[in-house]
Amino acid sequence: MERIIHLDEKGRKYSALSNGEGMVIIIGPPDEMVDSLNLPEPFATKLHNVLFERGIFDYKTASRGQALVGALQEALLVDAQKLLEAYLRFESR
Repeated sequence: MERIIHLDEKGRKYSALSNGEGMVIIIGPPDEMVDSLNLPEPFATKLHNVLFERGIFDYKTASRGQALVGALQEALLVDAQKLLEAYLRFESR
């Protein structure tokens, strides 16, 4: 088995194992975990990918220090940047 980065149809990244013949076993972040929070897209995918990039795949890792707070802040920062750009476009009219 080879460790790979698996990308799903939503653009979400997963750490996974592959046998090279199409079989993929997801290591993390847990599949559909972010969806269980009923967050809107594309924020849900942004948050999922931040969890992936930070290696937050399980409860033990998530509960360490400020791991989740940092992940949420990073995901929201992207949205804050888009909001700031929207203000700039609106005021440039």
